[in-house]
Formats: sequence, structure tokens, C-alpha cells
Amino acid sequence: MRIERLISMVMILLQKELVSTKELAAIFQVTPRTILRDVEALSLANIPVYTQRGRNGGVGLLPNYKVDKKLLTAQDISNLLTALSSVQQLITSPELSATITKIQAMEQEKSPESLSIQFSKWQGQTEIKKLAEKINQAVTQHRLIEFSYYDRLGVATQRIIEPYHLAYLSDRWYIEGFATKRQDFRTFRLSRMTNVVLLTETFTPRPFSSQILPPAHQSFQPIFFAITLQAQQLIRDILVERFGEAKMTAVNQDEFLIELTIPKSEASFRFLMSLGKRAKIIKSDPLFLTEFRQYLAAVSSLY
Repeated sequence: MRIERLISMVMILLQKELVSTKELAAIFQVTPRTILRDVEALSLANIPVYTQRGRNGGVGLLPNYKVDKKLLTAQDISNLLTALSSVQQLITSPELSATITKIQAMEQEKSPESLSIQFSKWQGQTEIKKLAEKINQAVTQHRLIEFSYYDRLGVATQRIIEPYHLAYLSDRWYIEGFATKRQDFRTFRLSRMTNVVLLTETFTPRPFSSQILPPAHQSFQPIFFAITLQAQQLIRDILVERFGEAKMTAVNQDEFLIELTIPKSEASFRFLMSLGKRAKIIKSDPLFLTEFRQYLAAVSSLY
């Protein structure tokens, strides 16, 4: 949109003394003639923009206008860039890229980065990210989505929804939408969606309120158990990242004890299995330990 381009252009000119029309045209993927028309539009809007001819010429702003970039401090801009850059690792859109470009242009001086954020590059995560970007396009364009969906029992059904809200929670992507067949709002996990197609048919948005985090009285409340693990230092980082180190006690140079409170669920059993021979449950409720043994036996029976 032109208004977005004009705002972005002002932000860039606040950072640089002069920018050639060719460079601006390349940034916004328009022609140099379009950039000159934008300069005229900014001038009519009382923005003190000017052009300078010649080999080293370009478009610039009068110095007295640059005070406006002080509305945000250098720390404010750094914090915004850090947050937006981490979001961009999860999902990319033209709107988000344009916003980051604007804020980067407001940086008053280049300083070394003090924080880097990088997400793991599992193939599945890459595919889910692309799917999230595809669905985000449907959300912004109000286009219906058709897909096959596998529920938690592995049963597949065909769905058509009006997509409203894309959410990233606890390393998982979700889409909230209005299911046309069931005539009600539903939440779907992207990793359970296959054969996703953006239909050409559009919809008029309905009144919508996100329910991705339902009230406590509506959500499933698992049964929690306290257990104590004796673990090797080799997996200390895994347990610290998940549970913290407040309840850790050193046993010797190579091992430690950690007290955990975890739900009795398959996810907990899978996590304990992932620790392999590096950790052992030395104290727990008999019911938890019995069900964990049964789960291990069921897995072992597959092989």
C-alpha cells in the first residue's frame, strides 16, 4: 500500500542523509518515477523532503525534521528489533518485514548485537513454519481453508474453516477458526493438518474472541505427582531448561538429585524415556511408577 511505503520512506530518510531514487525503488520494488511521485506527495503533506541532483544526489530530509526520531530511545528501538526478529524466526509476512525495515531505519547508530535468537532447524519445524505463513495469508485475506485433520485419536476428517487467529504457544502452532460444517468456532493444531488448500472463496468476518487459552474451570486439569530423579551431569542442561535448578541437590561430582512435579500423562512418560539411562526415578507415588512401568512394557512389546 502506498501509505505504508510513504511511512517507510520517511523512516529511512530519518536515518540517512541522502538516499538515491534507485536505492529506494529497489527497497520498495517500484520504479524510480514512482519514488519521485512519492517525494511530491510527502512534500504536499508538509514533510520537509528534498531532492538533490547529480552523481551523489538523492532524496533527503531537512535536518530540523530529524528530531522526531527521538520519540523512541535507542534502547526502545533495540528492544523492538529483538522482539520482532524473534517473531520473524517463527513466521514471515510482508507486513512484518516492512515493520522491521521501518524500525531498523530508526536506529541512530550501528552497535554490536548483544543478543541473538536462533531456532532449531528441524525439517518438521520448517514445514510447519511454511504452513503457518500460508494460513496467516488466509487470515489476512479472509479466505476459507480446506484441509484434512487428524484428531488426538488419529481419526481423520475433512474440514473447511474461516480462519481468524494464528497462535504460537509452547512450541506449537494453532489456528482458531469457524468450522462451516459444525457451525461453531474450533481450534486446530497445525501439525495435525494435511492437504491444506486456500480456497478462492472469501468470507465476511464474524464477531470473534480468542479462546486459545480457556478459563481454568473449562480446561483439563491433569493429576500431578511428585517424583525424585537421580540424574547424571550430562543431562543437567535438559532438566534445568525445563524445570529450573532450585530443587537440585548434588550427590557427587557426576550426579545430582532433582525433585519434580509432573502430570501423569503420556507426554510425561515420553519425556522420562527420552532421558534414557542418564536418569532414574528413586522416589515417586506407587501409582505413577506402576503406570510408567506399564507404558514402558507397552513400548517394549512393539519390538
